[in-house]
Amino acid sequence: MTNVLVNALLCGSGLTLVASATAVADESHNVTLVGYNNMQGRQALQVTTKSDAANGNWVYVGHVPNTRTRDATINPLTGRNEWNGTSILEISDPAHPELVWHIPNEVSANSRSVSVVYDYGFDSDPSGRDYLIRNFESGDDLKFQIFDITSRDINPAEIVLVAEINATPEDSCGRGCGGRLINRAHKGYWSPETGLFYSASGEPGFITTLVHIWDLKDPYNPQFVGRAWLPGQKDGEAGFEGQYVHHPIVDEANNRVYAGFRMGSGHIASWDISDPADPKLVWSYDTSPPGRGPHTVSPILYEQVPNITAADGELPRTYALVTDEYVGLECPHGLKSRVYMFDITHETHPMPLSTWQVPIGNFCDIGGNFGPHQHAETVNGDLNQFEDKLAWIAYLNAGVRVLDISDPQNLKEVGYYIPKTNASPRALESRPAAIELTDVDIDHRGLVYASDRSGESCIGQGEACIGTGLFVLKFTGD
Repeated sequence: MTNVLVNALLCGSGLTLVASATAVADESHNVTLVGYNNMQGRQALQVTTKSDAANGNWVYVGHVPNTRTRDATINPLTGRNEWNGTSILEISDPAHPELVWHIPNEVSANSRSVSVVYDYGFDSDPSGRDYLIRNFESGDDLKFQIFDITSRDINPAEIVLVAEINATPEDSCGRGCGGRLINRAHKGYWSPETGLFYSASGEPGFITTLVHIWDLKDPYNPQFVGRAWLPGQKDGEAGFEGQYVHHPIVDEANNRVYAGFRMGSGHIASWDISDPADPKLVWSYDTSPPGRGPHTVSPILYEQVPNITAADGELPRTYALVTDEYVGLECPHGLKSRVYMFDITHETHPMPLSTWQVPIGNFCDIGGNFGPHQHAETVNGDLNQFEDKLAWIAYLNAGVRVLDISDPQNLKEVGYYIPKTNASPRALESRPAAIELTDVDIDHRGLVYASDRSGESCIGQGEACIGTGLFVLKFTGD
């Protein structure tokens, strides 16, 4: 959508478009800042890119509640105060990503997750439309919301909610098991190939969050399909150690779903989804100690590996890149969270190979949280195949780090980008302002988008201000 079109839509209200700001990098190596948008100062988490020739170039950003103001934020596009929800940006010009619409929540809620499908046809509407699904967590009100976003580049005000998922079938996993979602309705992935939606969510009958699978072939009529969990999570099962599924990584081509388990034992696991109604646990591994809670688990196929030959069937090999989520203990208790590489070629016997961390340096002194959170698990909406053997890691106040993973036994940092931090203290806190880059995704051009969940707003502070927003990055190393 062009600025002219947006201004035309808004002319009746006398509102004008807020231009994207220009950011200035504070510290970087082999990574260049391409563009920036302050996203109205809304704290953000998941970033999802999805572009094609028919539908254009877009990025979707899931927001967390705005703890900087603890109130709704003015949306200059509508003139209304809006609770944080989901932002839609047009990125044909990555140097100037353009915020074209914000889908607000009606109350303060966590809508950190977002997934989209394009040209999606089904029996009652074979024409093919575009849909977005996001999570909604507000107290005990837990659900996933589905929107028709086909009008986003013509008249985004016509984006409409078409369905919600808020419960599994009662008694579907035993008497009293199933019902309204509990604990979390967190992150998920909607497959455009099968129409299945894989979520991290909870239900009665289970102690903590597990993997749920839903049929969204008809987005207006979601249907429950199946569930996957780690032994011990279900009521009455032995072996529970406090862990919960953070979110699923889906490899439908190989009939696998992967997940990291936060807290407790810190497991990583994989299930066979040949039958989505009845996933089978293939393997799991307890990373703790020293692991502090795996967040993102990505399978990677290697045709070649340094110092490994094809003799005796040693190649190709499959590895799993695992990123912990920091637990707030990195500074007072030493480095706990890290990035791992596992050899999962023989699925019944996963083997840890190597770990990597950012040294503490001065990151414990500059404000904000320090540690890893997530690595880029998708490229343009599809499972990241890591063809360039580069891994982009969101590392909170240490910015975004780039790892060379060509040798899975020897992970090496080859670049990083740390945004400039505002000098002024946070409005509602005495500690120094800090930017915490929390999620990264890669578009069809190889550009990387990183979101900030904790920095100050730049609205009204001039183009030189770096605060809450979306950063567009490019690797410039060899």
